[in-house]
Amino acid sequence: MSAVRPPLPPRRQAPAPPSSRSSTEPEDKAIPLGIAARIASLQLDRVGLGYAKPAVAKKPPPIPARRKESTPLREPGPNENTIQPEETVETRNTHPPRIPPKWTRPKPEDLARALARRPPPPPINKFPVSQVHTPPSSPPSPPNAGPPQRRLPPMPPPPSEPEIYQQISENDAPLVGEIDDEFGSCSECRDYTHVDAHAATFPRHLVTSLDNLAYDLTEPFPYEVEKARAIFTWLHHNIAYDAESFFSGNIQASTAESTLSSGLAVCDGYSGLFKSLAERVGIQVHKVTGHGKGVGYEATGPDLPVPQYSGNHAWNCAHLDGEWHLIDSCWGAGALSGSLYQQRFAPMWFTSPPREFGRTHFPEDPAYQLMSEEDGGPVSWEDYIMEPAGPTIFSDFDKLDLWRTALQPSTRAIQGGTRVVFYVFKRCEHMSTADSDNFVYMVSVGNERVPLEVNPEGGWGADVFIPHGSGEVSLFYVTTVNGQDAKGIGMRTLKNALGRSAMSFGGLAKWTVV
Repeated sequence: MSAVRPPLPPRRQAPAPPSSRSSTEPEDKAIPLGIAARIASLQLDRVGLGYAKPAVAKKPPPIPARRKESTPLREPGPNENTIQPEETVETRNTHPPRIPPKWTRPKPEDLARALARRPPPPPINKFPVSQVHTPPSSPPSPPNAGPPQRRLPPMPPPPSEPEIYQQISENDAPLVGEIDDEFGSCSECRDYTHVDAHAATFPRHLVTSLDNLAYDLTEPFPYEVEKARAIFTWLHHNIAYDAESFFSGNIQASTAESTLSSGLAVCDGYSGLFKSLAERVGIQVHKVTGHGKGVGYEATGPDLPVPQYSGNHAWNCAHLDGEWHLIDSCWGAGALSGSLYQQRFAPMWFTSPPREFGRTHFPEDPAYQLMSEEDGGPVSWEDYIMEPAGPTIFSDFDKLDLWRTALQPSTRAIQGGTRVVFYVFKRCEHMSTADSDNFVYMVSVGNERVPLEVNPEGGWGADVFIPHGSGEVSLFYVTTVNGQDAKGIGMRTLKNALGRSAMSFGGLAKWTVV
């Protein structure tokens, strides 16, 4: 027996439409009576009881602007599209982000703007000069002018001492960020050990391109001065001075690519390759041409006329972390001993202040002296080339971080029969003068040896009587005592050891008694 279906519940009546209707609104359609008709008429995107007005399309509210980091804005390039913040629509990216390339070379327009800057007013040097010098009379060379034509120099005489290295210059050769600590902020005594070690790990024969070399050398370092130091050190390890071409007079024009390929260069090749590598990582660098007191240079006597200006050397002026620096990577890589090239690292040509650098380098454009008006302004050619000859300085002088400019007496000739004060200082005031950190310095006159003692000015000094006919006076340091390293022995220990212990010495400087 089949079950009797219960009666259907009474039909639910739809509510009446609102009476307050705008005259512009259309009349509601008739309500469907059947179940199927009602279901077919439903608008599933409208939920609620009854029947609302027909949907009117509305504009979505504007997307609020996303908060951005306070990064500096730049003008878009000519080929870049600009998107206003209110038009930005965030979409979900279903693909993994693209891995950026190892290095992207700066866009030509950005690099051009960076390299168009000329050197700002040079910094104030902390060492004043006695008088203001007049600028050189010769006008600066045009930007695209090549080096002047030169004559082949005579062969330089052999060095008087085996320890002395002559700096290299093409004398008359023909042309065919913030830092964390006080010491780290000083370019004179900043520790570049980690930079130099890194630069030594990229031998030239494994380099595939200048772009890759520039990136590999500088990528780990945040500061421009460290990037420049890495390039400076790499040139020492991988580029040799072309002594054969220099002495034969067969110097050919070079490019950065040809220097990298051959591994040989003269000063123009060193400065050109340094500039090329530095510019590839965004550093502003100028190649400077002028005169260098290098191979074959002899000071002009006071009774002789002023020699005519002649250019023979090239170096760089680099803008590093907001300051201009003078850098000679050619002299920093090695030196000539007679006619042979000696590879030896001379970091002083990376850190020398403008005044010290200018004693051996004279640029055609005086702006590259970096000498402010407060410091006396640019030095004239006459004052530069007529400066009396200084003492002969041996290579250990720079290895011990001693300051060439402050060495006294400053002239090679000293007067016999008088008392002469000898002074020597560290290159930077941050460097220690404690006995435990230094060797003992002594002056040798004939058979007499006079130790230099620490003076109130922060260096070492001695007042020594120079007899007539003494010949030469030498400044040296004690390297060993009884076969042991003499660094840190102090003055008292040395005085007790004099005449009782075997000692060895190293030469620092030499003067001539007249």
